[in-house]
Amino acid sequence: MARVEGKVAIVTGGAQGLGEAAVKGLTREGALVLLCDTNAARGAETATKYGAKFYQHDVGEEDQWRALMDNVVAQYGRLDILVNNAGIFHSSRVDETSLEDFRRVIDINLTGCFLGCKHGVQAMRANPDSGGGSIINLSSVSGQRGQAGNGAYGSSKAAVALLTKTVAVENGEFKIRCNSIHPGIIQTPMLDALFEAAGDQAAAITNQIEQKTPLGIIGNPDDIGDMVVFLASTDSQFITGAEMVVDGGAIASLPY
Repeated sequence: MARVEGKVAIVTGGAQGLGEAAVKGLTREGALVLLCDTNAARGAETATKYGAKFYQHDVGEEDQWRALMDNVVAQYGRLDILVNNAGIFHSSRVDETSLEDFRRVIDINLTGCFLGCKHGVQAMRANPDSGGGSIINLSSVSGQRGQAGNGAYGSSKAAVALLTKTVAVENGEFKIRCNSIHPGIIQTPMLDALFEAAGDQAAAITNQIEQKTPLGIIGNPDDIGDMVVFLASTDSQFITGAEMVVDGGAIASLPY
C-alpha cells in the first residue's frame, strides 16, 4: 500500500470517472495528489474524499499549465507523476460533425494532453535528484480502430497514443517514462448517461457489450486506477512508450 509513497502527482479531469479512480489509487498508495478539474464544486468534493489537493484548471490553456507547474514546484519541490486524463466524448458521423465540435474535442483531448506533456517534462527534468518521472496519458481503444460516429473522438485518442510514444523516445535519457492507457467500455458517469438515454434498450445494450467482451463483463473504474498506479510506480520501471489496453479482451477478439 505504498507503491508511490512520497511522490507528487497531478491528475487532470480528476473530479469523477477514470480521473477519480486514478486519484483514489495514487492516494491509496501514498502519493500526494493534486486533483485538477474545471468543475470546482465536484473537484473539491472528490479531493476531500481521498485526501488530495484541488486545483481548478483548464487543460486547453497553456498559461494555466504554467501556473499549475509553478505552484507544484513552489509548494512541493518536484513533480513525479502526471496523469493526463481530462477529456470529452463526442459522437457523430464525420460528414455531420461541425468544425466547432471537432476542434473542441481536439483542443481538450489532444492539445490538453500535449500541453501537459510539454510542461510536465520540463518540471520533471528539474527534479532535484534527477529521478525522472512517469507521464500517463489516457487514450482509448477507440483510437485503435475505425468506428462509425468516432471521427473526432477516435482521431484525438489515436493522436494521443503517438504523442505518448514521441514523448517517451525524447525523454528516456532523463529517466522520464511516458505510456498510454487504452480503456475499453468502463462503468463511468459517461456510460451511465448513455444507458440512461437508451431507456428501455439499456439492458439489451449491456448484454450485447458483455457478449462481445471475452471476459464477459463491463470494466470498473478501478481497473484503470490500478493500471495508473502500476505505470506510476517502479513496478513498471522498464516500460515506456507502451500502449496498455484495458478492455476485457474486446480489441483482441475483433474479427479481421
